Parts: sequence; C-alpha cells; structure tokens
Amino acid sequence: MKKLFSSLPLVLTCLIVLLGSCKKDDVDTVILQETVYNLMPLNSSGITGTATFTENSDGTTYILIELEGSNTSEHPAYIRYNSVSEGGSNAITLKDCTCAISETDVTKLDGGTSINYDGLLKFDGHVAILANKSDDTVVAVANIGKNAN
Repeated sequence: MKKLFSSLPLVLTCLIVLLGSCKKDDVDTVILQETVYNLMPLNSSGITGTATFTENSDGTTYILIELEGSNTSEHPAYIRYNSVSEGGSNAITLKDCTCAISETDVTKLDGGTSINYDGLLKFDGHVAILANKSDDTVVAVANIGKNAN
C-alpha cells in the first residue's frame, strides 16, 4: 500500500503533462466541399491528372495536384489568369509537383489579394503545369472557376 502512495505523485505528474499537451489547435480541419478539374496534356507531353480544390473549415483552400505520365521528378505549378486558350500571367504560385504530387493551402493571390474557395470557383483562370524549372513549356492544363466546362 505504501508503494502505491509513493508512486502517486509520478502518476499524477505524467497525467498532467499528457493532458496539458493537448491543444485546441490539434483539432482536424473539416472538409466542407471539393471540386475536381481534369488536367489535359499539352505539347505532346502525355501528362494528365487532376487538380482537386477542397474548401476547409479554417477558410483555406487546399489544392492537390496529382499527375499521371510524368517522367521527371519536379514540375512547377501555377494558377494563371484567363482561360487556357487565352493564356495569362501567374495568379497563384503553387508548390511544385514533386514525384507527381503538389499540395498547397491557398488563402491569397500572389499579389496579396485574399481569395477563398468560392472566389476560386468564380475565378477567371486555369491551372498550368510546366515541364521543369529550366523549361517553362506547359505540359498540362485545366480551366478552372468560371472557365471550367
């Protein structure tokens, strides 16, 4: 019995440390809705895939790009202004597709203007995937927002 009481402070200390390490920030973000755009190959690249836009409860838009047919390990990725046929400058720089995957949380355009999921669904733009860092040939595209079919 005496042994039980002598280890009680140690047990209580461990419990306090464990309970104290849990934060409200540890709560997972809830997915509210998502939209999937199909990437089409350009310039005989054979690269296709999807760009999935997910609205999260924390106000961010998570953009997941998954490439198929890529034979390089890294492709720069962007959301550009205008439709694919019009072309346009970069609106949002996404994380490079490394090993055919890019994951980016978006809250604003490159210029600093805030944008949310609904704004992206109405955006006059397209996704552009480049060949690699030294070759800016566009190898896959998808119209997004108001340009999507």
